[in-house]
Formats: sequence, C-alpha cells, structure tokens
Amino acid sequence: MASFSFIIYFFMKKVVILIDGQNLFYSLKELDLMERDIDWTLLFGSLLESNDELIRAYWFRPQKILDGYYTAINIRNMLCTKKYKSHWDNFRNNPSLVPANISEAIETEAKSIEDWMKHTREIFSNIDYNYDELQLKYENVEMVKSGVLKIDPFKKQYVGEKGVDIALAVKMIALSVNNMCDKIILVSGDYDYGEAIKFVKDRMTKMHIVKIHKGYPPRNKSLSRDLAVLADKIIDVYESDLRSRFVVST
Repeated sequence: MASFSFIIYFFMKKVVILIDGQNLFYSLKELDLMERDIDWTLLFGSLLESNDELIRAYWFRPQKILDGYYTAINIRNMLCTKKYKSHWDNFRNNPSLVPANISEAIETEAKSIEDWMKHTREIFSNIDYNYDELQLKYENVEMVKSGVLKIDPFKKQYVGEKGVDIALAVKMIALSVNNMCDKIILVSGDYDYGEAIKFVKDRMTKMHIVKIHKGYPPRNKSLSRDLAVLADKIIDVYESDLRSRFVVST
C-alpha cells in the first residue's frame, strides 16, 4: 500500500497558476463580479487535472501609481502651456503679469486635478489592502506587485499598466528554465505573452490557458485567438458555473 502511494505521488505533476490581475479584473467585471466574490480554492481546484498538484498561484498587479512627475508646480505649468500658452513666459517668470482670471482658472483646475489624484491614491491603497486580504485568506495565492499603474490626471482617467506583463512573462520563463513545474496555467487572454508561451513549450512545459465565458450562448472577448492557438489546452470557465459553483455565499 505504501509503495502504491509513493508511485501515485511520484507521477503527480507540479502546477503553477499565473494570473494577469488586470485581465482577470475586467473579465470578472464583464460578469458583474469581483475577485472577493469568488472562492479561489474551489476555482483553482477545478482547473487542475486528476494528477496535478498546485504549488502556487502567482497573482500579478501593479506595485504603485506612476504619479511622481505630477507635482504641484508641474501640474500648473502644464495647464498653462496646454491652455494659456500666450501667458507662459509671464506665468513662469513674472506671475504678477498674468491676468487674474487666467491665474484663478489655472489654480482651480490644478486643485481639481490634485483632488482627483488624492482620491485615486486612496482607491489604490484600498484595493491593495483587499488583494493582501485575498493572499492571507487563500493558502496558495501570492500577490506579486510589480510595475506601475499609469494615469492621466488631466483627463482624470487610468491609462493602463506598465511592467506587470513583463514580470509575469519573466516568471513564466524562470519556472520553465529552472524546471520548477510541469505545467503552467495562465489566466489571461493577452497575446503579449505569446513569445513567452512559445519558449516555455519548447522546454516541454505544458501550457494551459483559462478562458472565461459570459452568458448564454457563451461568449468571450478577452482571449486572443492567436494566443488560444498556442495553448496545449484551453480551460473553459463559464459564467453559469462561476455563479453556481464558485461564488462565495453571503
């Protein structure tokens, strides 16, 4: 009996799950769900095959907001050059010569931008805390904070992430090169990972990709067709299953 158990254990495949946090966030948002709504132990278990052993799920998200350039002085200077270019020289060298209404308009908009940035930092901090809570709640989850969240405070909107996808691709390659797992399950539909996937497969590491479907008939907009072709296997996750099997009861 002991030798039989050893044989089973010997043939267990080590599996690592890599999660593109932004891609997952928008996939769940399409379903009116959030990460905290999901029982990740159950969902991760459903992605595994019978002889798989989940080692860890690395969840990638930005480390900070890229906002260092937007100081009080820079914001006001940029507003002047964007909207009141003819007053730029005086604004920079002799502000007393700038008409009062122009100075007031710049200051009012600058204050609005600074308020938006403050609110954005608070939101990011709260979200960061929520992700840390997920890591504490689920044994196999490790949050990997790398790269930055880019913003445009003048348009008051998020621009996207920078460096997060690179960190995930590097981890994918490192896992394969160092023979740390037999299979990688990728939760992302971004074709930017295509070359990394090709490299990993060439080193005989299996690549499965999770595809989240919305509604009925099922549809998916987040998984690149070109990326799907590269996978050894597509793991389909349907909205109906998410809601019936993996949503945390409240």
